Formats: sequence, C-alpha cells, structure tokens
Amino acid sequence: ERVNKSPASFDPVKLMAFQQRYFDRLSEEQKVEAVWPYAKGAGFVQDGDDAGREKVGRIVTAAGDRIQVAGDIVEYEKFFQSAEELEYDEAAFEKRIRKPDDAPRLLGELREQLASLEPFDTESLEKQLHAFVEAQNIKIGNVIQALRVATTGQAVGFGMFDTLAILGEQETLDRIDRAVSRL
Repeated sequence: ERVNKSPASFDPVKLMAFQQRYFDRLSEEQKVEAVWPYAKGAGFVQDGDDAGREKVGRIVTAAGDRIQVAGDIVEYEKFFQSAEELEYDEAAFEKRIRKPDDAPRLLGELREQLASLEPFDTESLEKQLHAFVEAQNIKIGNVIQALRVATTGQAVGFGMFDTLAILGEQETLDRIDRAVSRL
C-alpha cells in the first residue's frame, strides 16, 4: 500500500537544478578541481600544467555563475585556442570592426600601448584603456566592442579586462593583429 503504482520517472531538469545548487556552493578551489577533468578531457590542459590550472581558475572566477556545472568549462574553449584558430562571429566582426572607419586605427594604436603594458593584469589593463579613451577623446564603446570581437570573436562575454588578462599579453596582441589583418 505504500508503493506508488505509477512508473518511476527521471526528471533531468530537477537533476540539473540539484547539480547547479551543489556546484554553486563550492569554493573557487573546489570548482577548479571539479572542472579540471573536463578541461583535461577536452584537451585544453594536461596533468602537471600549472599555467593551465591557473588559467582554468581565472576562467572559473571570471565566469562566475555562468559555469553552472563542471562540464560547462568546455564552452570556454576560445581561451585555449591560438589566434589562428579563433573563429569570428561574422555579424559582430562586420558591425564592430569592419564598419566603423576608425576601429582598425584605434585597435592598432591600442595594441601598441598594450604591448608595453606592465604588468598585464586586470587593473593595469583597465587603467590603460581608460587613459587611451581619454587621450583619443572618444567613448569607451568606440573601442571596447571592437577589442572584444578582435580578442574573443564574439560580441558578448565576461569582463573585457578579465578576458585580456586571462588570454595574456602575447595572445591578446596576436588576436588584435589577426583581426586587423582580416581587413
């Protein structure tokens, strides 16, 4: 009499909600440990790769609640690709880099300033970009959207300064060069 006569059912939505709740309660270190096997399985990193572990940690931190379960790390493959492998959202590229007449010039000039930036971290990048915008007497949107598309291939993503810091100086410069050379 205590047994339900209807057949058992599996609710994947409920399972995902439990998993998301569990993952959300983990510390940053625990999240990195949880996503590591998925990053490794996708070929982004290898065991003993301290730089890769640091990068994964920075991605987890920057992504925040965008990573809802450990396997979501595979959605951030662009951070592990080289400039040559990066694919562009063509509509975003057209709108943010090709159409604005001054975007290639601004990206080139900003690239030169970023090449000499020390240290290449979130705070320094933010200060440098604001100084650049002020010196050019332009709105930040005139260059930051083009910079986002040039470095990520997309029009959306998490914080631009976090993104550049995660990519690192050389990869950021290579991606800007590639975007400008496509013109």
